[in-house]
Amino acid sequence: MADNPSPSRDGEDFHRWYEPPTADFNDPWGDPADFRARERRQLRRYQAGFAALSLALVVASMFGIGQLLTFFLDLRQMRMAIQGWEFYEETVVVGSSFIGVGLLWGHWPDESWRRRSGLLLFMCLIDLVLWSIDHAPRLGLSDVEIGHEYLRRSLGQALGWSEFALIASLSSGMAAHLGEPRALDLGRAARSLATVGASAWFIYFFVRTDWNPPIWPLRQNPFDLRLFLIGIGCLFISTLVLVQVTLLCLYAGRTCSRAIRAINAEELHNESFLSRSEIGWNEYHKKDNDRHSH
Repeated sequence: MADNPSPSRDGEDFHRWYEPPTADFNDPWGDPADFRARERRQLRRYQAGFAALSLALVVASMFGIGQLLTFFLDLRQMRMAIQGWEFYEETVVVGSSFIGVGLLWGHWPDESWRRRSGLLLFMCLIDLVLWSIDHAPRLGLSDVEIGHEYLRRSLGQALGWSEFALIASLSSGMAAHLGEPRALDLGRAARSLATVGASAWFIYFFVRTDWNPPIWPLRQNPFDLRLFLIGIGCLFISTLVLVQVTLLCLYAGRTCSRAIRAINAEELHNESFLSRSEIGWNEYHKKDNDRHSH
């Protein structure tokens, strides 16, 4: 990886300044094995981060699909199962997302990557705080009723749309950086759909909220058919975005694995080449010594 890459304003510029690990081997004072080891450590960190994010997104996607099915089909048992496992689903999603983004944060020479991964980590931290407040009695943190449940739930949902766009951007940028430029189109499509979903959700939030005085604390309007239809649309879009972002995360993790295998293969090839060179050099010295002895 280049020591001084030109900073990009967008993650889509990664593939433009990317140089393979062997680019640093031209340094006469550097050890190629050290460069490969450093690159491999970074890629394994990214691989673990995208794996943790993929776990969170897969679980969230399964629950989103389950919720859609319960709306369109009369599946009471599934609805009860989803409600019973909601705490565990939120725990896996919030915890795994925080760990995954923490592994991705900061360890990149591009300033845009550090800003976006830092912003995503901050949003995941807010999700962790909201999750702790929602389940404080169950976690043994506090028995005091904090209130503002509607505000907290709305804040978490609003952050979710931004998190979708950031995860899609980081995943597609990483895949493109490692030689898969078509991931950029997939990332743009996911971000566009997340923008549409966010716009629909803000309409839902505006209609759902009772803006009559007193405005604070925020209150909900009674649920009606109009809110039901908008809510179903938001849920459908969020499930589609979840599936897209999940596939992008898995794609990025796979490209990291492939890059690690390529580095390992290159290292094995170089070691084999060096071994043959050393054997040839020893044979040359042996023949030279034999010639001088005669």
